[in-house]
Amino acid sequence: MQYEDNKEKKVAYRKSNFLIQNYKKRVKIITYIYQFELFDRKVSCEEIFKNNDLDKWDIAALELIEQKYDTFVKIASKFTDEDWEWKRILPLTRAIIIFGEYELLSKDAKIVINEMVNIAKIFIPNDDYKFVNKILDLISKRVFNK
Repeated sequence: MQYEDNKEKKVAYRKSNFLIQNYKKRVKIITYIYQFELFDRKVSCEEIFKNNDLDKWDIAALELIEQKYDTFVKIASKFTDEDWEWKRILPLTRAIIIFGEYELLSKDAKIVINEMVNIAKIFIPNDDYKFVNKILDLISKRVFNK
């Protein structure tokens, strides 16, 4: 019985450690995107790579985001209200949406949306998490058919 409890604890520890590491990676990438969104600039891997120690996953993610940046912005802009321009959205909210779009390319929509909403709730003090939820949900259904 004690062996099972110990084994379950190890499994739970590994799962929580995995989730924490994924959360940290997401926040790290969102932070880089946010730095560019603050100054209304496209993501530039060249600038990021000069000053930061990144692993292979971070580099691959940022390179794809840089390549698809205009597409991500164009898609997200389609799902904002007609009288609401992309640049009027808070830079951090834009960064979360862009990263969410990147993750929708390869991950389950419910998980991606949930993670992005949780990150928005933690870092944005207003109800922008609802906006993140709405935009990513529409994108996942209408663009990615998920």
